Parts: sequence; structure tokens; C-alpha cells
Amino acid sequence: MIYYAHSENASGQNETAEVHLSRVGALCAQFLASIGYRDWGDILGKTHDFGKLSKLFQLVLTHQKTGVNHALPGAALLTRMYGSDSEAGRLLSTTVASHHCGLQGYSSYEDDIKRSWNGNGRNLDSQNREYALFGPAEYQQAMTEWRRAFTPRRNLTPAPAFQATEDPKLSRMLFQRFLFSALIDADWSGTAEHYEPGYLARHTGPVLKPDMALERLAAVRREKQQCSTASPALNQLRDQLFDACLDAGNQSPGLFTLTAPTGLGKTLSLLAFALQHCVRWDKRRIILILPYLTIIEQNCRDYLQIIPELLELHSNIHWSENTRLLAERWDAPCIVTTNVSFFEPLFSAQAGQCRHLHQLANSVIVLDEAQSLPPRLLDATLRTVKLLCDSYNCTAVFSTATQPSFQHRPGLNWQPREIAPDPPALFAATRRVTWHWRLDKPISLRDLAEEMQIYPQCCVIVNLKRHARKLLQVVCELRPEGEVFYLSTDLCSAHRSDVLAEVCRRLRDGLPCLLVATQCVEAGVDLDFPVLYRALAPLDALIQAAGRCNRNGEGPDGQMTVFVPNAEGRLYPSEEYERATLYVRTLASRHEIDCNNLSHIDEYYQPLYGNDAGDRKELRAAIQSEDYSETEQQYRIIPQAGVQVIVPYAGKQALYERLRDQLDSRGLTSEIIRSAREITVSCILL
Repeated sequence: MIYYAHSENASGQNETAEVHLSRVGALCAQFLASIGYRDWGDILGKTHDFGKLSKLFQLVLTHQKTGVNHALPGAALLTRMYGSDSEAGRLLSTTVASHHCGLQGYSSYEDDIKRSWNGNGRNLDSQNREYALFGPAEYQQAMTEWRRAFTPRRNLTPAPAFQATEDPKLSRMLFQRFLFSALIDADWSGTAEHYEPGYLARHTGPVLKPDMALERLAAVRREKQQCSTASPALNQLRDQLFDACLDAGNQSPGLFTLTAPTGLGKTLSLLAFALQHCVRWDKRRIILILPYLTIIEQNCRDYLQIIPELLELHSNIHWSENTRLLAERWDAPCIVTTNVSFFEPLFSAQAGQCRHLHQLANSVIVLDEAQSLPPRLLDATLRTVKLLCDSYNCTAVFSTATQPSFQHRPGLNWQPREIAPDPPALFAATRRVTWHWRLDKPISLRDLAEEMQIYPQCCVIVNLKRHARKLLQVVCELRPEGEVFYLSTDLCSAHRSDVLAEVCRRLRDGLPCLLVATQCVEAGVDLDFPVLYRALAPLDALIQAAGRCNRNGEGPDGQMTVFVPNAEGRLYPSEEYERATLYVRTLASRHEIDCNNLSHIDEYYQPLYGNDAGDRKELRAAIQSEDYSETEQQYRIIPQAGVQVIVPYAGKQALYERLRDQLDSRGLTSEIIRSAREITVSCILL
């Protein structure tokens, strides 16, 4: 009897189970070779659909039967081959058992595996599906068929030494996800190859060519230098930092930090480090992680000139069909993405979310604005990044002007190498603002608006959209129309981009400009105001905001005023934000804060991290119990889910009307959701 894995394709050909298992085994072995587990990939691929070697599953292909669990028999076979008491047996069995239902722990399948293998009780799993194979006789017949094509691997590469890591449970779960990722990608890609011959050839991304990219980077830098309006002293410091990043790229792989003030050109310097590191150590991919879409949109204009094959992975991008498939697999030489898109899949249980994880191995991972990582998830996040470096051949760089002192986090062994040659000297040499601390007496938003009127160009950043809207209303009463601008996530991304472009134009041309904004502008956005007001906030937020003041050091010192708003209700967006702000008050009560003094920044971080209780208890409990589903639920970069609303932004009226017509005629589709992202805002349901 011939056993088939898939029904007819467009050419009228069925795919035999032997061909499918062979194809998936080869792909899975290829995907796991980069972490030293090619043999594990081979056996996963060749056993994952072992259950299709059954008469019951063949009835599924002819539509005579439904509700058949064909994944579990492969898990039972692996348990028999390698033992339920061995690390390899449990990891391999779990991977195969999960490949159609989402990742679960081995204990979730243990009873089903025994029942199916021994043929005890009803031939039904916990979801009332029949096992494709049930009892010794059926298994023996299927094993005979399987052995005609394949030879069992008896001696596998030993499983990783999870107990030797900082967090053995976290380490085991990450390795399990890498196995799961490789099998999912191999299975889905192999199946697509049957139905669409040539699928993999068409949907495999180009190879990174770092030498050529470095040449293009040099050309982009020369062009920027010719157009620069920054002072010669500042340009010299930028050159020094760039050269230091190039040199550091030759250092051995591992964990790095780049601690440098805002305005020193870290965007291109970090890319120089990554490209040189790829040249020296044959890394296959660069992943640039940025916390905000505004920064991504700004930086990608430069990155695309250097690496045209760059793939943007965020909510506002429009993909072609081919690009969408590359995005699902993260198969590109350089990827720019967000904290959410990078970190959440590392804690996910879903096949679609995890599919690309094996692509992270042997990559250079750059975390720009590293201070933006959420404190309630910090231990799991940092330990996972360390695991990627220690066990998956990655190099990671944490870059920011306010480098968090993670070494104060209890129980965390944090010893990165610093790229900048002398960070204290860099900060001392780049004093571009004079700080005014007005913490004793709160100021009303109306008084603040009136005070700002004396400045032709001025920016104020507050902590809450509610405060920003109220302040905007008052400012508009006092300032001529056309001089006042507003930026927050109340605006869709297309609107924000247009406002930002107009603000930058007015600043460049010396025209009056007053900007009221929330935190969305304070990290990485290329603004350069002579005067900036910032509501009291965590120290890293204050320093990031100051980077939008006298950014290019062209004239006298910029003026940076920190104030406490006198407003009703809560003053901060979260308890964590408020707690960090209180540490700023505590530090200010001891001495005047010098934000160009790295010892003062460390003095702020020491109690912030040293007194912290660690990750939220629900996440810690989920990891300790190796509960994949609960871990996914508890690891959320943005915990509050919002409703996405398509708005009729005037600058994209034609797009809005086209999407409205499509909604009326076809209803909501994934294509409409993708197309509408740049005119969408998120609203929280109360």
C-alpha cells in the first residue's frame, strides 16, 4: 500500500508520506544546523507525520474521515526511540506532538502517548479526535513501513546543559521553541513546495553582503557630512564614535553596550559595527530593534540606501505577496522591527509566531533605545538575550544615551563589553543644554502655556495625552494659527509623519514653531529645538527628551526645563513610571542632578533595579512551571489591548475612501487591515 501525506496539487500529483518526510527532514536539519543540532532536525522531520502511515489518515485525504490526530503517533514513536525519561526524548516528542496545535509541555501529552501506544481505553484524545495509530499492532505495521525508507538515529547530539544556565527552565523553553520553529517552518515550507513547486526558490531571501553594504554606508556618511550643519567639534566626536564601532566589530561575538550621548550618529555607527562584525565572524543576518514606529520610519530612509534588501517588520508596512512570505519566515539579510515583534515570539506558543525563531541564530541583534525595555519583563528579556548570545551564536548590542545599569538587578549576571572608548569623556564633551530643575512648586498648564509664548521655537513634552490636549487648547488661544503643532499617538502614523516633517522644516528655516507632544517624540526623533520643557519623568526619559534640544550644538546652550504639572488626577501613565519618577525626586533631594555625569545616572538606576521585585509574579510562575500558553499570555510588551480605528485623515483621504468602499462591499479583510495601518489609531476600551 502507498501512503500519502497530501492530496493532489495543480498537476494532479499526490505527495507520498516518504517524500514529504524526507523533504521536511532535510529542511529541518538545515534550519537547526546553525545551532549544532542538524541530526535533531533530521529525525524531527522524518517522524513528524509518522501518523500518516495509517489507513485511518488515508481516509482523511479522500474526505471519508475527519477528526484524526496524526501528530501524536510521531511523538509516541520518538518517546519509544529515545525514552520518556531522557531530555532528548521529551523535547523531540513535545515538538512533534505540538506541531499542529501550538506548543505545550510534555506532561500535556504523556497520557495520550501512553494510551495511543498501548491501545488502552477509547481511541480518542482529549479533543475527541481519533488517534491515527492505536495499539501495538498498528504501530508495528507503521514502523515497518517507516523503516523501509528511514533508519533510526540512535546517537544524537547531547541536549544542551540547561542546568548550567542562569535560569534552566527559561533555557529549556527557548530551546524547545527553536526546535518547534524549525519543524513548523520546514513542514509549512515543504507542504507549500508540493502545492506550489519552486516555492522555496521564489521565497528565499538574498544573502547578506556586508562588504558591499559597508561601501554604501561610507557613501551615505560622506553625503551626510557634506550636508551637516552641526559644529566641527560635534562632527569630530561623531567620526570618533563611528571609527570605534567599526573597530569593535572585529571583537569576538557576545554581548555589547554602546553608551553615547544623543546626537552622535549612533544610527549609522551601530550599522557599521554590525556590518563589520558580519564580515569578521560570518554572521548571516542583522536585526535592528527599535521601540517606536516614528524612529523606524526615520532610520529606514538611511538603512535602505545601504541595504536595499532590508525587510521592515512592523504594523505600518505594506508588503507584496512575496515580501509577506519573507516576513513570515524572517528570511532577509537585514530586518528592522519593534520590541513587540522581536521579543514576544520568543515567549510564544503559537506556530505562526514561532515559525521564524530559528532564523535568529548566528545574527547580530542591535537594540536601539535599550532603556525602553519594560521593567516588569526585564529579567526574562535580558536572560533570553544572553541565551541567544551564549547558545545560538548571536551577538547583541544594547545602545542608548541612558544605558541602564542592569548589573544592579538582583540575580542577574550582566557583564557586556562597552564599545564607546570613553563614555564619560563623550558625555562631558557634548554638553549642549543648560538644565533648570523646577520641582518644588507645580505649575498650571495655563501658566506654562503663557510662559512659553516668549520663545519663537519651543517644545513641551508631557506624560499624558490628556495633559497634552489641554495644553494644546490653551496654547492655540495664545499663538497665531500655523505656529502650533501637536504630536501624540492620538494621531495616525501618516498624520504624525506629516506633522514631524513640517516641524522640522520650520525649525530648519528659522520660522516660529511651538510643539506640544507626548513621549512619542523623545527617543530617536530628529528634532532640534533651542528651548524644551519636560514634565517630570524617569531620568532616562528626561535625558532622551533633552536630545531634542540643541541637538546639533549650533548655537548657545539649549535651555531644558523640568517641571511638575499642576493638574487634576494621575500624573503618570503607570505605577512603574511613577515609581521611577520618585527616584528622580529622591536623587534631586541629595544633590543637583548632572545628566552628563554617568555616575549620577548609575546612582539613579541602582535603587531602581536593586530594590525591584523582579518580573511580574505571574510570568515567573508560568516560566517555572514551563507553561508555554500562560507564558505567552503573561509576556506582553504592551499589556493593554486596544481597538484599532480607521480615521479619515485629510492627508490620506483617497486611501480612506477606497478602504471605506471595500469595507462596504467585502467586509473587513486582512488586506484592508494591512492597507489601513498608516491611518489607524488605537483606542482603549474603558
